[in-house]
Amino acid sequence: MVKADLQVTAEDGEMRRHYTGEELYLILRQDLINDRTPGGAVLQENEIAARYGVSRTPVREALQRLHQDNLIGRKGRFYTVVQPPVERIRELYEFREAIEASTIVLCCRRASDEELEHICKIVDDQQEAVFQKRFYDYERLDALFHVGIANGANNCLLTHQLEVSYDQIWFSKVGNLVSLQEYSVDETIAEHRRIVDALIRRKEDVAKAEMISHLRAAIDVSERSAGPRRGKKRL
Repeated sequence: MVKADLQVTAEDGEMRRHYTGEELYLILRQDLINDRTPGGAVLQENEIAARYGVSRTPVREALQRLHQDNLIGRKGRFYTVVQPPVERIRELYEFREAIEASTIVLCCRRASDEELEHICKIVDDQQEAVFQKRFYDYERLDALFHVGIANGANNCLLTHQLEVSYDQIWFSKVGNLVSLQEYSVDETIAEHRRIVDALIRRKEDVAKAEMISHLRAAIDVSERSAGPRRGKKRL
């Protein structure tokens, strides 16, 4: 966690935190996820400065960094939280389905009991993060869950490809999935537990079916939240 020193400003004599733009960038990124900030939300410099008790200079630097990372966009003079198009989310999850349909089967065959226990522990930690409304940690643990399964498959190439796709999905989730009203963290945890149960029982077909259903559910949530679109077929 970033700690800030308090300084007295020469302008107004009030106590202000001293964050660098980089520190505030990390804090804002985490808080956008923890607050489940919806896509399209406007981020105003003066409101952010007041919320964190800082001057507008580190706020500008943090917002510029978030914009460079495609976490936020611009709408006129203001920054807004990015809500990636449904087509982009679908493509990423379809790619993941192709990768994870293989890793889950190989994990059933090759993972040690210790590796499976570790995957189960990740789900427990993710559940605790939900209880405490630490959605940034929830997202991080979600990535660790899927990468843990890939590691259990003992195939470095598949693991690398999954990690690359997760880097892209990590950014896409800000203003998407976890922030959508129709997205249920409880249902996601339940899906993870069914996957773990199949892994522990070494049921390859069941584990594969549960993983595919889990990934397709994410696409379905995105499309239902976006509403019907003319000229496009829904999955």
